[in-house]
Amino acid sequence: MSMTLTQPPEPADPGDELRIERRGSTATITFHRPQVLNAFDRAQRQRLTAALDALENDPGVRAIVFTGSGRAFCAGQDQHESAAMDAAASAQRIDDYMTLYRRVRAMSKPLIARVNGVAAGAGLQLALLCDLRIGSPAARLGMTELKVGSVAIVGSALLWPIIGEAAMRRLVLLAEVLNAADSLALGLLHEVVDDDHLDARIDAISARLAEHPPLPLAITKRWWNQMSEALFEQSALVASQGHGENFASGTYSAGAQRFAQRKGGGAAG
Repeated sequence: MSMTLTQPPEPADPGDELRIERRGSTATITFHRPQVLNAFDRAQRQRLTAALDALENDPGVRAIVFTGSGRAFCAGQDQHESAAMDAAASAQRIDDYMTLYRRVRAMSKPLIARVNGVAAGAGLQLALLCDLRIGSPAARLGMTELKVGSVAIVGSALLWPIIGEAAMRRLVLLAEVLNAADSLALGLLHEVVDDDHLDARIDAISARLAEHPPLPLAITKRWWNQMSEALFEQSALVASQGHGENFASGTYSAGAQRFAQRKGGGAAG
């Protein structure tokens, strides 16, 4: 049965979907697609990758903060995009995400996720790739791919070393979205800070990170990257194969269509 999707409103200026603000030695990147809970489409993925390239090469930047506009950090993949994809676009989507994730992993500068609301699917993956995750009481974290008929390959690989295999399996299989307190207890968040003090805490952490000499910090981060390289790259390969198989079956497209029609905003997963 065919479905008519409710299209999300487009922003007046598509280039405004990723906002970058410099304050001293800290760059804050704000995901600004609040009409879809800051879900990622191809343009957003590519803009973020390019922005990180520029910040990596800027010696004045010593720390980078990710956050989201409105009530979400990032609700994951934009399911309106997923519902309209053909096989080639599906393969390109995986390549785009892997390019972005490799760019995040290779950053020599510390990254802080300011988790101000929902971080689900690819949004949670992006937060997990950050060095520190500081949440507000409104933070909601989940690996929700199975809910929309997608596969949870890279997400599982990122969760495992952080929360352990048993907790990873539960989070993925039940597609649960955890509140801030439960996310903190599980290790998905490093801290939960009330809204009135969240920005001050982020500023204090960023200032402390800026005190470290850049080279030792970069070498340390490079080693962290090498420690997890085999698992990450294997997950990238399996994700490409698994997503392709799942897409060819029609399961993912149908799930994305149902989700986008039901939610209207088209995010999660």
